[in-house]
Amino acid sequence: AFSYDPRREAAGGSAFAADGAQVRKEIQSFLARESLLTLVAKRSLPCESADGGSGGLGEGLADASKTVTILYTSDTGHAEECAKAVARQCRNGGYANSAVRCSTLDAFDIGAIGSEPLIVFCVATAGKGEFPGNGRGFWEKLNARASEFEGKLTETKYAMFGLGDSHYWGKGTEDSRINFAKPARDLDEVLEKLGAQRLIPTGFGDDQDVDQYHTGFGEWKSQLYSRLGVDKATASGGEDDGPVKTDEVIKTETKQLRGTLKVALDDITTGQIPFHDTKLIKSHGSYQQDDRDLREERQKLGIENAFSFMIRVRLPAGYCTAEQWLAMDDTCGKYANGTLKITTRQTWQLH
Repeated sequence: AFSYDPRREAAGGSAFAADGAQVRKEIQSFLARESLLTLVAKRSLPCESADGGSGGLGEGLADASKTVTILYTSDTGHAEECAKAVARQCRNGGYANSAVRCSTLDAFDIGAIGSEPLIVFCVATAGKGEFPGNGRGFWEKLNARASEFEGKLTETKYAMFGLGDSHYWGKGTEDSRINFAKPARDLDEVLEKLGAQRLIPTGFGDDQDVDQYHTGFGEWKSQLYSRLGVDKATASGGEDDGPVKTDEVIKTETKQLRGTLKVALDDITTGQIPFHDTKLIKSHGSYQQDDRDLREERQKLGIENAFSFMIRVRLPAGYCTAEQWLAMDDTCGKYANGTLKITTRQTWQLH
């Protein structure tokens, strides 16, 4: 038999105590774990100050209910880097690793959006104001189920950061104005209509700034970190994604555009290459992508996306001989998916 007396904790003992001398090993293990969890909680949880208030960290954690979900969508990797920077800062600022979730928009269960206390969005722009590939599914599902979520996101806070190029469709043109960071602005508008609460003003990163999108991201993240109470933390280490680097820095550090491409492509344990190499292969007329139709199924199975590569060949003046056509057709059948495309760049493209 056991008795419970909370006064024993004040003396440094366990609230539970056995009335007899013999205690089964399993029960003794449980009691030891209960005491350990109590000790960890007392040492780890933020305490209120003498005036009844709490520090910035405590306030920030209260705002986020001690969990934060960080979602990104990106083709180039810039929004992903921003999202991972936020995740590092939160973990180093006091959030438990398990309380910080970072993934693509499409990997998020849209049905759970109403149960999230805080979501941080980092949204890039693709094409003519479109969502990048790994965020289109989320956007389509959100719009399709908008009536279902209406009025049910009142307990959800969110922060939005959009990336784009204000001159992508020409300096000062109407297309550039309309399409700049359009996915982020559209998502922000829908969330607000559904009743979600904006934690801080929406931020924007413009590739036309001197430091590209880093300028806007620096200003926005300072507000976010302060609001969450993690602005005093040093976001370094603990993750393998490293600091954000500009395209030019990546180029100068890759041994004349070699980088670690050979090692990455020789690695048969994965179908993808590291982020810095995805930036590098663009200088060689290629980029990494994955099959959108298989994403949801593969994510449920717990395996990585079905990655592939677009490869664009060099074809001077867009002129192709019969021999070259036969060689390309043979290469496409042996090493690609059997589809050979003619691009607007006057050359062949295969996947």
